[in-house]
Amino acid sequence: MRLFDKYSLFLCLKPVCFSSKTAIFGTQSSLICYRNIVLVFLLSLLSSSVFAIEDKTFCVWDPVGRTGPVMTFYSDVIPKAQAWGLRLKFVAYTEETDAVKAFKAGKCEAVVLTSILSRQFVQFAGTMDAIGAINSQEGLELAIATLSRPRAGNLMIEGNYEVVTTFPIGSMYAFVKDRSIDTIEEFSRKKLAILNKDPQMQKFADLSGASKVNVTLSNFADKFEQGMVDIVIMPALAYNTFELYNGLGKKGGIIDYRLYYGMLQTISKRDQFPEDFGFNMRKYMLTRLKEMNKMVLDAEDEIPDYYWIETNQFVKDDIDHFSKRVRLSLQDSDVNNPTALKLFWKIRCRLDPSRGECKESPDQKSKREKQLADKQREEKRLVLEQKQREQKKRSKANLVREQKQLEQEKLALEQQRIQKEKLERELIIEQQRLKKERLALEQERLKQEKLRQKQEQIIQEKLKLEDQRLALEKASQESERSIWEILFGWLWSWI
Repeated sequence: MRLFDKYSLFLCLKPVCFSSKTAIFGTQSSLICYRNIVLVFLLSLLSSSVFAIEDKTFCVWDPVGRTGPVMTFYSDVIPKAQAWGLRLKFVAYTEETDAVKAFKAGKCEAVVLTSILSRQFVQFAGTMDAIGAINSQEGLELAIATLSRPRAGNLMIEGNYEVVTTFPIGSMYAFVKDRSIDTIEEFSRKKLAILNKDPQMQKFADLSGASKVNVTLSNFADKFEQGMVDIVIMPALAYNTFELYNGLGKKGGIIDYRLYYGMLQTISKRDQFPEDFGFNMRKYMLTRLKEMNKMVLDAEDEIPDYYWIETNQFVKDDIDHFSKRVRLSLQDSDVNNPTALKLFWKIRCRLDPSRGECKESPDQKSKREKQLADKQREEKRLVLEQKQREQKKRSKANLVREQKQLEQEKLALEQQRIQKEKLERELIIEQQRLKKERLALEQERLKQEKLRQKQEQIIQEKLKLEDQRLALEKASQESERSIWEILFGWLWSWI
């Protein structure tokens, strides 16, 4: 709450200073009134300058936390911002995606994050680290200085978002698990870390033949150490911050050639800050470029010499050519901002006019490439039409062949049907024959059974007759014996 209200003071003084008795020029009372009016004016200025300070919160990604290098670097902005009528508060996030969520949720008016994630707010900002776009320290400084000019301010704005600072974190190098991976060709079939689903690294993997492994800043170092990832693209600042020496071990190394410059961006909500805040911030950060560069160089010097993999000019040219393919393919897919790429092309050609890409302007090159693309499309169309004609011709021949084949198949099926019917008839005849044979056999069996029964009957009769004969013989014998016994007894008695 303001301590002084200029309007209330004016109303209080009005009866005194503008009454008929005191409104006399040169009188002591009038001088006192004028002195009081001046005092009110000064107090109003003081109150507007002192008590109109606004509180603003920055969500800052710093892998170390509150005591990290990013927080330390940005803390120097606080006294500057006070002169702009702002009281800044910085809140550290060790996970970059958490900072983005907090920014979107309205917990802060600005956010500090990498170009990978800043692209979703301002496409131009995400193009700052386009591979091969800025290829020298001099080019980097010239690019940041150019974007710090007032007339370049619109380039840093997209909707309600504005890039208020660009903080280079150094050259991005390839950290490899095996020192034999020292060229783009060696990336093929190797596991490449894709940080936060970065579209640039995804295209890099596709064109190099590497397999993609999605990682975050909180887990990429562990995956690199555990062998789940063969290659990570990081600045020298990450060597100690994320303890990448554990992943490098004794066999690993760092390819000593810059792929691109890594960037940290500060994205603000325009409606939460004064209109000139973005320009003031970019102008101030320009004065700290040497400090940023020294921090990066110190980090590179901390890496042991035996980790650096030296590259010859052939390898460097190959990396440059490959980087161009990645960069332009992302322009066609609306990932990289065309205006940003054109600006960085002008910077490269200004610093080195002998470059092959500097022989024609991007517009001329775009026109030539469009003509070439149109020609290629026309050639593809003609080739496609020729293929379609040949395909139609082949289709007709195939149709005739298929019809003939169908007729042959129908004929074969008819023959199979006739053969089947013949076999079925033969089967029926055979079944009837077998049935007759079974009936004949059954009749023969019955006949044999009757004959057997008759034979058994005859045998039984024969046995019965034999028993009767034996019985008669026995009776005859007994009868004869009895007769002899009688005769013998008679004779005995006679004697």
